[in-house]
Amino acid sequence: MDLSEEIDCGTRALQALRKLVPVGGLKNLESVRQDMDEMISPEFEPYFSANAAMHLLAECERCGWCCREENAIAVSIEDCRRIARHLGLSLKRFMMQYTRPHELKAEEVGSARMLKKGAGEFCPFYDAAMPGCRVHSVKPQVCRAAYYLSRMNLMLCEERKEVSAIPNCPADARLRARLAEFAMRLDANPRAREKLEKLFSSGGPEVEIFLLFLRLKGMEIYFGQERAETLARRLGLARVPGDGEMREAGWMWAGRIAADIVFR
Repeated sequence: MDLSEEIDCGTRALQALRKLVPVGGLKNLESVRQDMDEMISPEFEPYFSANAAMHLLAECERCGWCCREENAIAVSIEDCRRIARHLGLSLKRFMMQYTRPHELKAEEVGSARMLKKGAGEFCPFYDAAMPGCRVHSVKPQVCRAAYYLSRMNLMLCEERKEVSAIPNCPADARLRARLAEFAMRLDANPRAREKLEKLFSSGGPEVEIFLLFLRLKGMEIYFGQERAETLARRLGLARVPGDGEMREAGWMWAGRIAADIVFR
């Protein structure tokens, strides 16, 4: 596809998001933004939104690296219920078979527990024959957020002032190669680059809505679906925008960032 046509597709995807806004516009916008700022400090922008876009665009290859290297995998009671249903187990049996007490005190983590997993061992749900995770569709929230929207990655991005690469992650390497190629195409086509820059610097309502929805998707990935749905309802939205609805515009956003920020 021609680069200019690709940007036109991204523009249409941006405009399509406006259809999710209720008649009369969004509600409680400022109070929802304030709550978002309390949930994730504005100091992490634009890295929070950039990593949310990267998360939507990358496709986990289930290589198993993080399933082995992450020594402490926390699970909430909601995670436990969801995975237990998926496996056809009672909550009690699931917790006895697959979890252990959290390393931190209950007053700090509530009902959260840890998956039973020794250092250097694979997660109990990793199966190389599948390949990958047996509970991928219902995996723990911390696994869903890893690595782009993990607390550690966000802190590194803010400290280094860059969208940091994810070590040993083939999905991240593949995505960054695509973005690097996109940036090269932009460099070779000043008119298309100007068109893309104009699209996101216009300050138009479709851009404002997209950035709000992208941050909302980040909240969904970081905190879970329930928290994001609560924010969406307060905005007057019928639902949180789907991943597919965000990807095309997210690709344009990430491509614009790739042209301006060094991805390491």
